[in-house]
Amino acid sequence: MYRLNNLKRDVLITPDEVIFHAPTDQEIDERQILQNIIVAEERWIANAICDQFYEDFISKKNVRVTQENKADLLARINASYELDGLNLIKDSDLKIGMIINAIEFIENPWYVKLWERFLWKLTAECVDMTAIVPSWLRHTSKGQQMNNPNAIGGNGASSATGGVKEINFKQNSSIQDRIDPLLERMHLWICQNKEHFPLYCKDCGGCGCNGELKDIDGVSHIRKTNFITNIYDD
Repeated sequence: MYRLNNLKRDVLITPDEVIFHAPTDQEIDERQILQNIIVAEERWIANAICDQFYEDFISKKNVRVTQENKADLLARINASYELDGLNLIKDSDLKIGMIINAIEFIENPWYVKLWERFLWKLTAECVDMTAIVPSWLRHTSKGQQMNNPNAIGGNGASSATGGVKEINFKQNSSIQDRIDPLLERMHLWICQNKEHFPLYCKDCGGCGCNGELKDIDGVSHIRKTNFITNIYDD
């Protein structure tokens, strides 16, 4: 999946990759995703795998457009766009210095395995979680505005916009029941194949588990989510 990286720095994931793997609809505004990628990766992914591994991965997954590689990259991007039913880009749309992001750039098969099994899904979930509040309450020229008003068209009809309790519940559930378990499973899988990932946790003291399996019951390894029976109580 060759995509333009419009963030002006190397990152793991693109908006299209987030939409593919995150629990979102297909019509979500790309900017709502784009502006949360850096925060999500720095908060979750770089901390989970440590800086050297993260830097190595993003440097391999992103390529700068140069005069020498421009024609080749344009052909690759348009072939990928055509396969996915997207509008092709013109030569003038691809400028020198732009960044192209693609897992196809990575030659290490174990990096690709990690991406396909864990890191793609995990990063998409982290971006989606980080986007919950900004997509709900936007900073506009009029101040903080809800993305969808509580009433539409002045007829008193209620929209489907979630309130503070629903937003908090989704955030907690996303972290405890989706992100945490994926982080732990990825950690165990990498440690069981640690000879293929010499940079994993190299600069942050190592993981210390020696690849030993722990008692994982399918929920958060840090904390568990109980049924919340009073979430809608005042």
